[in-house]
Amino acid sequence: MEALLRAFWGMIPVSAIALPYALLGWPLLAARRRRRLPARYATATAGVDSAAFLVAFLVLCLVTMPVGTSGESTLDLVPGADITAAFGDDGSLWQVIGNLLLLSPLGALLPLRMRRLRTLLRIALAALIASVLVEGTQYLIHTGRVTSTDDVLLNTAGATLGAALSRRGWRALDPPPPVPVAIPAQRRTICEAPTLRMRVPRSVWDTRYAAIAHPERQ
Repeated sequence: MEALLRAFWGMIPVSAIALPYALLGWPLLAARRRRRLPARYATATAGVDSAAFLVAFLVLCLVTMPVGTSGESTLDLVPGADITAAFGDDGSLWQVIGNLLLLSPLGALLPLRMRRLRTLLRIALAALIASVLVEGTQYLIHTGRVTSTDDVLLNTAGATLGAALSRRGWRALDPPPPVPVAIPAQRRTICEAPTLRMRVPRSVWDTRYAAIAHPERQ
């Protein structure tokens, strides 16, 4: 328990500061999305995005936060060494649990918003890449933490487990189908050809009428 507090005590004030910002950003983002999306869908997606950004920010702070006074990072590339030591007399299971939970929230949240990650294999691959980057960053900036292969494996397993737990709800936040627009019935109009009306002088009509009425005069 003491090792857990030494490793994560700095995250308590960081979480206390970041959480109100996430709670404030949620309704603001939802209000902006309600302009073009249904209210319930906008609120739900804004909540998932705010939670994902909060978790990603906390993970970034945890990676860059120094531990101890030496500032020297250690490298352990033997698979299973840290896990075996955690079950020993001097080991700490909290370290194993912490690595399992590190990326599990992101594994549960990201498939809700990213369709390309909706398979456990892709989630595991994405978590593996992210964990390698996290552990590599810890080692390069000398935060005093242990960079090990077991941490990468535990982070990947935790993200995959989180994705498996939220698998049934992956399609719950898909965009709603577009509302069909009723097309008004088209009216057929018959175009009539324009008729040409010619004005005939009255004298011509009088001549023709006289010829028909009095043929003997012709």
